[in-house]
Amino acid sequence: MTLSDYLKKQGFHQVDSQFTSYLFSDSSQKIGIVLDTQLYGSNKPTFRYHEYTGWQNMLMHKFERVYRFIDNEQPEDELLIDAFLNDSADEYDFRQFGPDRQISETDPTRPEYNFESLFEQVYGSKYLHALEREYQYVDLLGRGRYVDYVLKTINGEIAIELNGESFHHPLHISQSRYQSQLLKQNSLMKGGIKVFRWSNAGMADEKKFADQIRHYFGHEDKFCAKPTASQFRDIGFSLFKHQQDALADIENSRTQGKNTFLLVLPTGTGKTEVFIADYGNQKEQGNANRALVIVPFKDLREQTKSRFLKRIPTLSVSSEITDLNADVIVQTTQAIQRQFASLSSHHFDYIVVDEAHHAPAQGLKRVLEHFNPKTLLGCTATDKRLDQKDLAEIFGRYQLNMTLEEAIKQKLLPPIRAFRLESNIDFSQVRFNGKEFVKSDLNKNVVLPSRDQLIVDVILKYFTQQDVVTGQSLSSHQGVIFCVDVKHANRLAALLNKHKISAEAVSATSREGLNRYKKGKVRFLCACDLLNEGWDAPNTSIIVMARPTMSKVLYMQQLGRGTRNHPGKEALYAIDIVDSYGPALQPWSLHSIFNLDGYKPFADIFNPNEAFVGEEIILDHLYEQPRKLHPIKLFNFEDEFGDYINDEQLARALFISTGTIKNWVKNQSIVPDKQLPFGNKMLNYYKQDRIDEIREKKNLKLRSEATRRDDFFEFLEQRDYTFSFKIIFLLLMLKHADKTGEVSLSLLRDDYQSFYKSLLVKYGKAEKSNSPLNNEKFLNDKQQLSKSILQNPFEKFERKNFMYHSKDLDKLAFVPVLWEKLESGDIELIEEQMLEDGRSYFDKYVEVGAFRAESFVLI
Repeated sequence: MTLSDYLKKQGFHQVDSQFTSYLFSDSSQKIGIVLDTQLYGSNKPTFRYHEYTGWQNMLMHKFERVYRFIDNEQPEDELLIDAFLNDSADEYDFRQFGPDRQISETDPTRPEYNFESLFEQVYGSKYLHALEREYQYVDLLGRGRYVDYVLKTINGEIAIELNGESFHHPLHISQSRYQSQLLKQNSLMKGGIKVFRWSNAGMADEKKFADQIRHYFGHEDKFCAKPTASQFRDIGFSLFKHQQDALADIENSRTQGKNTFLLVLPTGTGKTEVFIADYGNQKEQGNANRALVIVPFKDLREQTKSRFLKRIPTLSVSSEITDLNADVIVQTTQAIQRQFASLSSHHFDYIVVDEAHHAPAQGLKRVLEHFNPKTLLGCTATDKRLDQKDLAEIFGRYQLNMTLEEAIKQKLLPPIRAFRLESNIDFSQVRFNGKEFVKSDLNKNVVLPSRDQLIVDVILKYFTQQDVVTGQSLSSHQGVIFCVDVKHANRLAALLNKHKISAEAVSATSREGLNRYKKGKVRFLCACDLLNEGWDAPNTSIIVMARPTMSKVLYMQQLGRGTRNHPGKEALYAIDIVDSYGPALQPWSLHSIFNLDGYKPFADIFNPNEAFVGEEIILDHLYEQPRKLHPIKLFNFEDEFGDYINDEQLARALFISTGTIKNWVKNQSIVPDKQLPFGNKMLNYYKQDRIDEIREKKNLKLRSEATRRDDFFEFLEQRDYTFSFKIIFLLLMLKHADKTGEVSLSLLRDDYQSFYKSLLVKYGKAEKSNSPLNNEKFLNDKQQLSKSILQNPFEKFERKNFMYHSKDLDKLAFVPVLWEKLESGDIELIEEQMLEDGRSYFDKYVEVGAFRAESFVLI
């Protein structure tokens, strides 16, 4: 029995298809299942990857759940479908699948970089915080895997995969690799996480991509945009031989303020009895209500549940993670990793990680970061993994429910002391592309020997020389300098070494210096993007921002490399290189990030008037100028334009074309609130509250994505036909549209040309007498004909925001929100109207008698 036969037996029916893939759905139309056929036989289809992902993304948005399988006759695949559709799926013991990407994949790929940039254009930089890179989860077979991004929203998580065709196109990879890709996608869907995929080709048309993600992801007010700070728990490490000693030591540590414990007892000496007894005591004292016990294997789960009930029969013990009536939840590592995100950080008062040496650091790290229980206890019978550094990574980190600024002010993280190095170098000619400085201009203007020397001089003066008054120095402090590119990093590292300051340049292809830095063998790393995220070295006490950026996220990621606590670390010293960028733009700095209006060198940025202590006394003696608080006024792009919308965003809000907005600005029928010079152009910005004002002034109807289908039919009902172009064009769009509503402009143009040429040949004319389509030379000029189609009729549909043109892909397409709303019955209605209107038009204006009977056969 094939899977398609099996699905039909389960009450599913085929409702759509693409190439040799077939879509089945249940009667409620809530679940969609795609079966791929003939992908690996001799008659396999041909299609482009963005066509594959485009259709799948539409289905992901349309259905509550979408699963995808390869249709074959293997009976175990029926069991796999059952595992995804039902809650009775078998469980597998946790195992890591592939490398740890949170360590090895620190640099974004080209599709990832493009996605971040386009996402930022649509939603703004402050919502990049809602994206989490290299998200780890557990698939249905218990394997730890990764997703490129997860978008965190108040309604749940959305997975985003940025794919290269050679690694993900089902026609270009092996069947086993494609099955693994589907298992990954289906496992996320079973956990309630929809998966959207794009390749570079799929993101090539920025307008189309913007429409898609707004349609699929929704409004930004649903995003979780608040950046949080991390903290490390104070962990007690103990090795015991007897249960009573273990319990006593845990309680003694608890009275000292600790709430995280690591318990080592040899096999067979009753570590399970210890945490059961400790939980029972805490529950009796009112310090613990609900407990979670995480075990690595299914057998151990059942065994642990039985021992809880045997020891404390009054407890309610369950394996359902969301069971609100249970006192104790016992569940496997892979199960909790699939479901923890839906629970609050305080859902459990008491958490136990049993057999802790089996827990992969990255496997449980995310779970333990998420929860903040009153007691966290790790148990193991082996000391193979029990070095403090590894265990801190597994059990120590957790998320603070506060911003970085709040955590610093409450002294949970080290203070940040700022130094503003003014270079007096004029970078006003460095171009700004609307979201970031143009990197080629940075390479030409920022990578200057004199500027690099200023940086080295500051390090030599403040972090190398001995203070003559105190006799102390800060020469042991380590730091990271963020550079523009690899050449800049290499040059700056060489300059530091020349001045006897050990330094190494690190990049995606040169990572050897990372371990030497962590071991204290190198004082400074000169990095270009490599260390923005995904790398941790708490010994970092100095951060130098030598690479100017307008990206708040990039700046915060770089700053975050030094905001960890570390023994002997009093503060993080952040050195901002303050160059002159002219009056319009200033890159991010500590003061603009935190909206600080005063500056005192090396003072705590949040407590600038606090009395000097420790290291700051040394710096005060080295600083030769009076340390006064100087008021500063910083202008930066996001502060100035962050609450404004640009031409494209205004057009989208009004449901008209961007060209219409620009024409209104050109003829001064609307005036932007702010303008920013950009080369020989001008970037226009408008206050949000002007949308309604402009709509009323231009007598535009209030429209939304919900009304887009009705708006389209209202537009067609106007029957505004100066020529027949719009009728023929729309019929050809519907004829050639693929599953995502896209049509090749070249293909449409060739049919358009054939239709009018046939009329010209048969009747001596193809249109009204004043139409260029009556000119055979014009009809034979394909370039001129394409231009004519884009100007009229396509422009009529584009202006109303019903269609768009992807120049790079040579595609015309319906906007995603409209195409998704057009059912098959709607398309039939449109075709019937166009055929009727076409016959009426040609009978009335062109007067070709035989036309009605046969000409539309071509369409």
